[in-house]
Amino acid sequence: MRAFWRYPAVPIGLILIVLGVGNWSVSRAKVVEYAQRASAPQSVDTPAPLDVFRRLSPRTNSRVLDGLHRGPGAAGFAEAKRDFYAVVESGGRFIAILGALLAGVGAAQHWRQRRVTLRPGAG
Repeated sequence: MRAFWRYPAVPIGLILIVLGVGNWSVSRAKVVEYAQRASAPQSVDTPAPLDVFRRLSPRTNSRVLDGLHRGPGAAGFAEAKRDFYAVVESGGRFIAILGALLAGVGAAQHWRQRRVTLRPGAG
């Protein structure tokens, strides 16, 4: 067991693999969910009747209300969350690959050291 901890790249690599695969798998489901939400049709509220307001026409009504509706709608938030989870997904892939490389390097170092120490005793 002490030989295992002599090369810290192996346990660190394994931890990174677990962390990366976890991020990758969880965020993949969220990317699909928010992509569906962003592509869903938006509900359109029907405006109130303009009969009460004699000076307002549909054109002036839309110009006045444009200032109130400039913020991102539900689709904007869904797209932002989809983009966030897409970054987390690609980061998870990167972390998992980095962990696999690190664990491989640590295992190769352990294997090479073990091979060197066994060689003098065999001959």
